[in-house]
Amino acid sequence: MQRFAVWFQQHIRNGTLSPALDLALLPFAFAYGIAGRFRSGLYEFGLLKTRSLSCPVISVGNLTVGGTGKTPVVIALANWLHNQGKRVGVISRGYGRDNGRQIVLVSDGQQTLVDSHKGGDEPVLIATRCPGVPVIVGADRYAAGTQLLRRFSCNVLILDDGFQHLALQRDADLLLVDAESRFGNGCLLPRGPLREPSTSIKRATALMVTRASSTENNVIASLGASSLGEMPIGISRFALTGFVNLRTGDVLAPEMMRGKRCIAFCGIANPNSFSTMLENAGLTIQELLSFPDHWRYTSEDLQKIWDSTEGCAPKMMVTTEKDAVKIRHRLAQSLDVFATRIELEWVKGQQLIEQHLMDAVDRG
Repeated sequence: MQRFAVWFQQHIRNGTLSPALDLALLPFAFAYGIAGRFRSGLYEFGLLKTRSLSCPVISVGNLTVGGTGKTPVVIALANWLHNQGKRVGVISRGYGRDNGRQIVLVSDGQQTLVDSHKGGDEPVLIATRCPGVPVIVGADRYAAGTQLLRRFSCNVLILDDGFQHLALQRDADLLLVDAESRFGNGCLLPRGPLREPSTSIKRATALMVTRASSTENNVIASLGASSLGEMPIGISRFALTGFVNLRTGDVLAPEMMRGKRCIAFCGIANPNSFSTMLENAGLTIQELLSFPDHWRYTSEDLQKIWDSTEGCAPKMMVTTEKDAVKIRHRLAQSLDVFATRIELEWVKGQQLIEQHLMDAVDRG
């Protein structure tokens, strides 16, 4: 079942399902699209209410399932706004956690208060990487935001993965598009990776292309000028800036790992991007163990991972920071386990995006 989940996740992302399976999923995608349009219509005509918080809200989201790099973008924006003197808070749903309906304070800005089971892997990672920024999770983002404002007097909130969360008013809607996969085969779930039709791009106030290899505008051109209008556009990529030793907390520069052999494992939406990043950094991957996105590692999973180092010298493992928050306290004594540290790197349009977001904050 696990292998099928990884396979299916990768194939809907890449648009490489077999013709027979693609045809079988067609009615489900059609029903999904009808349900989505019905829901949007309820908000458009005021039958479902959109509520506003008492401070500006910046939403960071996408049109596809996973893999566009929302978490490193949220981390970068939260730290940037904090460094600009803003009292920033982050609201997230906390996908995959225990009791997903409950509102949980993940961080008070001084320390991380819960583990990934209670807070979700991505919110815990955001909390770890954003000192001074409180993080809260809750299915009801309005109630979670209200609690955050009441306790910390934030003057700007970042809504993580918020593009489809129409129940909360936002002052800026930053939409991320992956330069590599874009919208996959252009089909809705479960036939393709789209959460809603690509025409919904017009609802965004700004566009950010992630994982770009250059300043070429071929991705932007493929989206269509009529959809983008005059919205500001930024182009970015993710840079590997270091390897964190999960046992000691030491951060090694990428060049210190060049030429080494490792076992790599991850539970993310786009495992190929992870392995490519390691290979580009000069590591030799003896084996890549892939798990579904937001995977909860069991003791059996970890034993399988640790056992895979047999015959690998030195016995070194590399994973993502998102996975690291789930296994940090469950390491095998005989192994060195490192997590890749990823930072947002602007290629083009940084000033345009930052000015757009700051204008939204100041207007609010």
